[in-house]
Amino acid sequence: MDTIQHFFLQGGWPVMLGILFTLIFSIIIIVERVIRMWTTYDLANSNEFMSGVQKYIMNNSIENGIRLCKKYKPALLPHVISQGLKKANHSPSEIEYALEHANLQVTPDVTRSTPLLATTANVATLLGLLGTIFGLMHSFKAAADTTGAEKQTQLAAGIAEALTATSFGLTTALLCLLAYGILQWKQKQILDDINQHSAKLIDLLYTRKMKIQSKSMD
Repeated sequence: MDTIQHFFLQGGWPVMLGILFTLIFSIIIIVERVIRMWTTYDLANSNEFMSGVQKYIMNNSIENGIRLCKKYKPALLPHVISQGLKKANHSPSEIEYALEHANLQVTPDVTRSTPLLATTANVATLLGLLGTIFGLMHSFKAAADTTGAEKQTQLAAGIAEALTATSFGLTTALLCLLAYGILQWKQKQILDDINQHSAKLIDLLYTRKMKIQSKSMD
């Protein structure tokens, strides 16, 4: 605790507390997004899930396909697929519209909060620079107002304040930017998975429809 207190005193309490609050806010966002994207929204075995859906579609058992989707909720892919399955007996354009509408519904869930990390990275950087300015101001003031050994002590304290605040601000900003990049990658992966399997569902339902029409003609 003494080390932490000394660290914050050295960097200047107002600026250091501002950076600390920015760091805590960023960590809350990161933890919430990681939990949501990796354990709630993503479906790790999406290919296996779609194989099950395909089997039900080819067996003309749409209701069982919808029930399978409900088993995998709250993952986002099953929700989107279920909306398409509910329109299985409609035209391809209606199926496509239902999937697009479901996709638009789930996209905000995936993208929510992540852009704030870019903002907190900028805020942390600017607060660090503000601490640098305050430290330099204290150094220049000491150079003007004091002499001898006290002058050297005050100059060193001002420089230490500037470097401490800058390093804390830049470290926080780097953490935010790294987390932002990883979350953006995961977010794209989830949305690409949904789009890929949505296209596959349209193809499966169209094939089923052609198969039914072929049997009715026979």
